[in-house]
Amino acid sequence: MPGDAAAAQPGGDSRLADGTEFARWEQPLVFSKTYYVDNTSSNADDNGPGDKARPFRTISKAAQLLQPGERVVIAAGTYRECVRPARGGTSPTQMISYEAAPAAKVFIKGSEVLKDDWHQESVAAGFRPPGSPAAPGTEVTVWRHDLTNAMFPDAYNPFALPSIMGSWGWLDTKVADLGPYLRRRGLVFVDGKPLEPMEQLRELAMPKLPAIPDFTVPPAPQLGMPPRRRGGPIMQEVGGSPEARFWAETSGTAVYVRLASGTPADHQIEITTRQHTFVPAQSGASFIRVKGLTFQHAGNAYPFPQYGMVSLAGGDHWILEDNTLEWANGAGLVIGMDGYSRGARQPGASQILRRNTFRYCGIEGIGGMGTTNTLVEDNLIEWCGWADAERGWEAAGAKFHRAKNMLFRRNVVRHMRHANAAWWDVDNVNCRITKNIFADVLTVGAAVHMEMNPGQNSIDNNIIWDVRNAEPGTPGQRGCAGSGIFDNATDKLIIAQNLIGRCDNSGIFAIVRPDRENSGTATGNNVANNIFAKCGKSAIIFLNVNNKADGNVYADMPKDFQGLFEGTPAPQYDPDAWRHIRYRDLAAWRDTHGWDKNSVVADAQVDFDPVTLKLTISGSKPLPRMPVVDQIQSDMLGKATGATRVAGPLADLRGKSSWQVDPRLLA
Repeated sequence: MPGDAAAAQPGGDSRLADGTEFARWEQPLVFSKTYYVDNTSSNADDNGPGDKARPFRTISKAAQLLQPGERVVIAAGTYRECVRPARGGTSPTQMISYEAAPAAKVFIKGSEVLKDDWHQESVAAGFRPPGSPAAPGTEVTVWRHDLTNAMFPDAYNPFALPSIMGSWGWLDTKVADLGPYLRRRGLVFVDGKPLEPMEQLRELAMPKLPAIPDFTVPPAPQLGMPPRRRGGPIMQEVGGSPEARFWAETSGTAVYVRLASGTPADHQIEITTRQHTFVPAQSGASFIRVKGLTFQHAGNAYPFPQYGMVSLAGGDHWILEDNTLEWANGAGLVIGMDGYSRGARQPGASQILRRNTFRYCGIEGIGGMGTTNTLVEDNLIEWCGWADAERGWEAAGAKFHRAKNMLFRRNVVRHMRHANAAWWDVDNVNCRITKNIFADVLTVGAAVHMEMNPGQNSIDNNIIWDVRNAEPGTPGQRGCAGSGIFDNATDKLIIAQNLIGRCDNSGIFAIVRPDRENSGTATGNNVANNIFAKCGKSAIIFLNVNNKADGNVYADMPKDFQGLFEGTPAPQYDPDAWRHIRYRDLAAWRDTHGWDKNSVVADAQVDFDPVTLKLTISGSKPLPRMPVVDQIQSDMLGKATGATRVAGPLADLRGKSSWQVDPRLLA
């Protein structure tokens, strides 16, 4: 397995939380037959042999023919289709492979170009009675395109459907702004850039869009409602323009576009016309590799249920490597049980996600329900969550339910907007989260969210940095908004050798959940040998004394930076329980509970740049060395540490003050 030569050392990063090695199944691939696809070739023909001389025109044609042990090589170009593999392979040596030709840029898009039949209209800002004239100077030019059924190849019109589907009974309408959830699923792009979706036609004529965030909805104490952020601009920070916007008829019969300049003839305008770009025709297809492809533009729903731009339909033993997934309205990739997995033998088993980029996904980059033996390594996940629908509780760069034996290593997860960076939700066990970066996260939750996991899991050798509350002035999700790690009724969690810093709230925030069956009790956790720096309120919040903390370093923290819940838990969960946390300084915390006996407050300056991945640590005194916990004897950059090491993710801080810490370079 790539990257595992160094990891094989004692304490390397190929171990799981229980100390066992991650199970490997990959084998060298040799293919008995290769088909070719090239839709730019004058000889391309779906009725031909699919060889180099007469390649297929569509990937879908090859997907119908491929047999175990065969592959298709795809030439550079844009393919506007949903690829539906008819079958999978049969073993690690008899896989089916979909791959880009060497150095080829292959785009598979769930969108179509709207060229002709645009109609110019005028729209005025502000409400006016039907038939009344607009105020002088308030009108702007917009362009309307009528949508017909023929434009939607899969008989699926995302502009006719709200983004939510299924059961959303847990959505708290007293807090959540419903606008993002009822927004149409369809997306519009002009010259590759997203247009801002408007909720009303007249908003196309607004002189300017409101700022981000926009706290224009006042609090209503009599209803128990905090200030709410309105559904303001969501596309500007991820590549959109303040002027360019669109509005869709709720019936899905027309889109109205306001351009920043020119007319539709001057631009390429694309609209999403499909829910997926790649999904097997039958559930449970196994042993498929997807390599080097770029998937873009899916008008899919918000999970749950899960329907990814790329969905594996409950398949097992897939390898997805070197791909890019961009611009899904809901989820980018779904690897476990999804809307199509019924009848699959072992949905989500033995998946490998390696060196992919997941970007601009409205709710989550990766979703996985019920996975086992999954490897997620060396990926870049960024700019996810822009849909601003976080209170549906599925928003994250990567989110997993009931994952067993997962190795999540050497990933960079950054620039999350209205989403956790990564979330392990309910009954995840023996998962190791190691040598990752989680940075620049705007959320009502935390960067790393561990929810109701009674079994052992480990978070080690990571950088967790710059976590901000997406709703300033409110507690967010049960008081944790803007925290580094959220221990949401999770037990037996090892949190060791991490850097956790610049969090609005707490480095580690713990709660219990008596309102949920089979949840953990936030006990048996071990917080050891971490560096906490610049946390706004606290470093650690524990719920009770049945936890451990030692060997940590605290830098640039508030005076009383350790917290313990000291109230009486109610029979049903009190969402305001966080108000009963009492904060202490390190001496009182140590004297009262025996925690952090060997921890220190250091005169150190720590900073990290999520863009350049440059870490800076400087201080007047060297940090003490501490015994390692859980045999973690390899640092974030793959360097062996021995039986003792300093706090934080790096083995040796001597002689340097800055490091480039891109963990993907270890692969």
